[in-house]
Amino acid sequence: MGVHVVVDGEGPPVVLYGGLGANWFDWDGVAARLSGDHRVVRIDRPGYGLSPASYELLSTWGEARRITNVLAELDITEPAVVVGHSLGGIYAEAFARLYPRQTSAVLLLDATVSKQRRPLVPTRWRVHIGRRVARTASLLGFQRALGPTVRRLLNHSTPPGGIPPPMQAWIDRIVREPAYLEAAIVENASYPELVHQLVDLREGTRLTAPVVVAAADTGVRTPWGWVWIRMQRRFAEFLGAEFRVVRPAKHHAMIDQPGQVAALVRGLSG
Repeated sequence: MGVHVVVDGEGPPVVLYGGLGANWFDWDGVAARLSGDHRVVRIDRPGYGLSPASYELLSTWGEARRITNVLAELDITEPAVVVGHSLGGIYAEAFARLYPRQTSAVLLLDATVSKQRRPLVPTRWRVHIGRRVARTASLLGFQRALGPTVRRLLNHSTPPGGIPPPMQAWIDRIVREPAYLEAAIVENASYPELVHQLVDLREGTRLTAPVVVAAADTGVRTPWGWVWIRMQRRFAEFLGAEFRVVRPAKHHAMIDQPGQVAALVRGLSG
């Protein structure tokens, strides 16, 4: 398969595909709640988690193909529920459009709202600069020293009961890896091109599986929170999807509210 994959349980398949900088352990709570009667597949993209780095350019169809290749390696032929969080929603939607027979449903969890093309600086330039920045930061020791702190600044979510020691140990290890920083910066640099590709893909394909767009809501009324929920609702309308809210939850809702996210998956797989 070429990437790190974690598989739990037996039953209808569910693929959990994370966003920018995501790792398999971010889905621990959701996987634990589903694995009693589902086959839960968690995939670390290259450079994340325990997956080796890759120097191929990222693409929507490439990630969709990665998912179908993993399912094939696992001998999973039954259509799967595909869950995409944040930027991972681009890949989950692409998979559903390119492989409709392998898709039973899609859950876009606080996903990137990608409805129109964005101005492009050539992606190769952005990626080249990103790699140089990442390697310089690692060489100077910034990543090893500040990796966990940066994670805490970017990811404010906490599992119910707090972060268990095994998860914290993985966090402290993974975020200090040079490959991890480089993968995250490169994926961020590739984001405008990924949106461009998905918009093109929408013009020649359609979504045939049920889709749910689920927005994370902290439960605290703020102007930005209102705008975000409105954006997510309109995104659902744009896709012809159902709209749900997970609350109280921050952006990484699968960590804050694994029970609610698992319930959404069950609603789609049942």
